[in-house]
Amino acid sequence: MDQFVGSKDFSGAVLVARDGHVLFQKAYGLANRENNVPNKLETKFRLGSVTKQFTAMGVMLLVERGKVRISDRVCVYIDNCPKAWSGITLGHLLTHTSGIPNFTDFPDNDQFARLPTTPLAAIARFRDKPLDFPPGQQFSYSNSGYLLLGYIIERASGEKYEEFLRKNIYGPLGMLDSGYDHPWIILKDRASGYARKDGQIVNATFKEMDTALGSGSMYSTVDDLLRWDQALYTEKLVSRKSLAQVFTPFQGPYPAVQPLLRGLYSRHRYGYGWLITKWFGRDLIWHGGGISGFCAAILRYPQDRTLVVVLENREPDFEGVTEPDLEGEPMTVANGLSAIAFGLPPDSSPVSATASDATPKK
Repeated sequence: MDQFVGSKDFSGAVLVARDGHVLFQKAYGLANRENNVPNKLETKFRLGSVTKQFTAMGVMLLVERGKVRISDRVCVYIDNCPKAWSGITLGHLLTHTSGIPNFTDFPDNDQFARLPTTPLAAIARFRDKPLDFPPGQQFSYSNSGYLLLGYIIERASGEKYEEFLRKNIYGPLGMLDSGYDHPWIILKDRASGYARKDGQIVNATFKEMDTALGSGSMYSTVDDLLRWDQALYTEKLVSRKSLAQVFTPFQGPYPAVQPLLRGLYSRHRYGYGWLITKWFGRDLIWHGGGISGFCAAILRYPQDRTLVVVLENREPDFEGVTEPDLEGEPMTVANGLSAIAFGLPPDSSPVSATASDATPKK
């Protein structure tokens, strides 16, 4: 970590834990550069797409309560539903196999992301666009699907998305430093977000979080994400049967042109809000996140209950990176921390190591 701080100006917080016990955690850099406020372990960071696993859990809670079914058609919950969506189910949305185009890829997305909106107004941006492929035919990462899932949680529960998660996930697990990151709320220990422009650190582009909803609206801390990780080994939220469903990946085709899954990452598969693969010779369940001014990664190695969390209040530096979605920080940091936790050099390849090579450190 000292090397990353020195060479990459790393700013954020990291945590490595096993069996719920912290092996290493530390904060680096500044939460607010203008006022020289340092990051600390209590600092709250935006999670970006790490939010998706919480949305998926919200859906599973509603499934167990008989409010929704994975096989339900999306049109059950969408008034004047587009005809093209008639074959799309909640399962398709959860696994990014709906064919609905990803709104964050639209050329005008930045101007919309800066403005307050409503879920229905956000959905209107893509509801009349043609599908990229027939539902269930292939994987293509789509924030649109998880925006829809956030809205469906609201329709099925009768509560705002953020309230449903607060009452049913954050509260029961004691995740008191997690929530919906509206920019207008006064939030103690919130990190400011930064980017790099022409070699200089600058304030990140302002974004409202209304459009993000179920796809990327959360903030949290490293300690709260440890609480979340530990709950996923239990039935505190849902049954083991439901958890097995969450961690079962879509088995259909994953196109080689999919930007999220290239190179080393082409072997990763998607469950409900989680990527699933083999990493350092062991099973890995993980997700990354990136949103204006922030990036994040949570890596869970369930065989020996090892957790690695990296939260940063600076956008990844994509210059010279061939696979910007996954190869830049924070995954480079998370891979190095994982290797050390398994007794390997920090620059070890996560796909060449075998289970016999990697002996977990005490």
